[in-house]
Amino acid sequence: MTAIFQQYLSNKQPVHFMPTIVSDEVKYINRVSTYILHINDCLINRKKVIMNIIGIKPFFNIIVPKEISLFIFKTKLVKIISNILRSVSKFEIKTISTFLL
Repeated sequence: MTAIFQQYLSNKQPVHFMPTIVSDEVKYINRVSTYILHINDCLINRKKVIMNIIGIKPFFNIIVPKEISLFIFKTKLVKIISNILRSVSKFEIKTISTFLL
C-alpha cells in the first residue's frame, strides 16, 4: 500500500482522505514568521498521514460599522492586531468595498 501512495504522490495524483485532526501554528523558518496548517488522519491501510501546509496567508473579513469612519476603524484594528501578534512583524489590511442588498 505504501508503494501505491508513493506512486500517487510522485505522479502528483490526488490521495483522498477525510482529516480528523486539524491544527495550526506559527513558527519561525529562516527567521521569518510562517503560518503552518497541520492536517492529520489515517488512511485505509491504517497508516497515519500528516500534512504540513506552508505558505497559506490566513485572512478574515470584518464588516465596518456605518457609524465609524474607515480611517479610524483601520487605525484601531492595526493597534489591536499589533498587540495580539507581537511576534509577527508584518501583516496586511486590504479594503474591499461591497454593497449590501
